[in-house]
Amino acid sequence: MTVVVLATALASAEPVPDASLHAVGERTVRLELDDARIVEGRVLAFDATSVTVATRGTGEVISVSREHVRRLILTDFAMPAPAGPEPHRLWGLHFGLPGTLAVDVDYGRLHAFASPNVLLPILTESGESAWYAASIGVGASLPVSGRWRFDAFAVTMPLHYTSFYTYLAAGIGIGFHHTAASGLSWGFTLPVLGFAKRLGHSPYGYDAPFRYNDSLGYFYLAGFTTLPLVTLGYRFPCHRAR
Repeated sequence: MTVVVLATALASAEPVPDASLHAVGERTVRLELDDARIVEGRVLAFDATSVTVATRGTGEVISVSREHVRRLILTDFAMPAPAGPEPHRLWGLHFGLPGTLAVDVDYGRLHAFASPNVLLPILTESGESAWYAASIGVGASLPVSGRWRFDAFAVTMPLHYTSFYTYLAAGIGIGFHHTAASGLSWGFTLPVLGFAKRLGHSPYGYDAPFRYNDSLGYFYLAGFTTLPLVTLGYRFPCHRAR
């Protein structure tokens, strides 16, 4: 009676399902068969009727009928090495929409940048005097969503306009920037509020009054000329000091 029950149990045992064979991939397993034999090796392939393995030690490739496989046991527990930490990206180089070439740094919550307009002198070189403009800013950068950061900063912007006037603007601005895992970075920046001071004198002996509205206007002129309004660039990986 015992023999009959045992034979019935073995005959009714379910073969190893496809999901289990998919899960082990090409790792080393032990196949326990219904006749008490054991086959150990690396799974190479399987289909509805057989499992093909390269046996451990000899490397012999054999196929075992799936209807005789009763247990599938993983013997290779080596897991893939976890991915290393994402590199810290500190310095960035970006090209801006008004012709700027911006260099910036993200260090913790500190955000600083320098942004000269490299296109403006080229476009105005043919006139009486080339125009020059740049901005230097420093402030805070706060994470807002995913890889996006919000920037708020104080900025100084020299603007040389015409052959005898230079304007020095100062104020505050805001922006957002995003740095992808690959280092590709994009963002935008806007001047918010500030003032400008006119430096220099007209060679014709008369300087027009420079009022508050002029000061505000030249602040925004300097801002839209020198700030990296819309940028696309790359942020370079840096090794953290241990």
